[in-house]
Amino acid sequence: MNTSPNSNPDPSWRKKFRRMHGEMTAAEQRAGEYFESHAEAAYHSISEVVAHSGIGYGTIIRFCQKLGCKGFQEFKLMLATEGVANVRAEQGSDDRPSSAVERRLTNELADTLRLLEDDHLQQAAENLLAGRVVLVVGVASSAPLVLSLVWKLSRIGIDARPSTEGYVMAVNATLLKKHDVLFAISSSGATKDILHAAEVAAAQGATVIALTNFSSSPLSQIADVSLFTTANRDPLKAEVPSIIAGEAVAEMLLERLLLLAPERREHLLQSSKAVSDRKL
Repeated sequence: MNTSPNSNPDPSWRKKFRRMHGEMTAAEQRAGEYFESHAEAAYHSISEVVAHSGIGYGTIIRFCQKLGCKGFQEFKLMLATEGVANVRAEQGSDDRPSSAVERRLTNELADTLRLLEDDHLQQAAENLLAGRVVLVVGVASSAPLVLSLVWKLSRIGIDARPSTEGYVMAVNATLLKKHDVLFAISSSGATKDILHAAEVAAAQGATVIALTNFSSSPLSQIADVSLFTTANRDPLKAEVPSIIAGEAVAEMLLERLLLLAPERREHLLQSSKAVSDRKL
């Protein structure tokens, strides 16, 4: 029989918290009380929760582990599960199943483009054009955006290289030098592998560009310039997220690159000719 605490998380976390209340430190008790009154934390990053609650990263992680979770992400699933029934009850019975998705995607795209700072976009583009090598890193659900951005940059003659595995990206980051760029993609901005690669790259003198959801994230603190999205934060969909917001930023960045260096359109023609015989 599998007794692993994370094999079948108990959604009644409040009952578990109250049962274990006396076994927790005062700080951990404050964490539990915070989540009891802030169910919306299920849709926030740990960085946002820390900033809003004043409770430390370590305390939150220890609280989650005492409830039987591996970490904050798994606890968010428990927190979100309790709210699913209420959300469904609030939805009109005559709503089309796709209508909520359409609204969410429209809002994500509009909010991302509204929040995209022109000077940050300009700075990121200038750094990419000045870079000898651009190492684009991201793991798990960020990996598709890594490959997409590398493809876009390569088509205009920028030496962009993807890395989507933690150990490999750390090693690749050690090869970066001044005038090179590490482009780090992490929706949470708190992924350990990405943070480590960014720290290594910065220590080598490389420029660090971040694409993330949160301005207060640890990754944003390391990065020289940050571009922000407002993508879906639903923990129940964390591993199958929408990447539309990230793609929108990549498209805006590509357009800015071509505006700053119009001669790079020639690379688009050259690359198209190089693969023309591969198309039917």
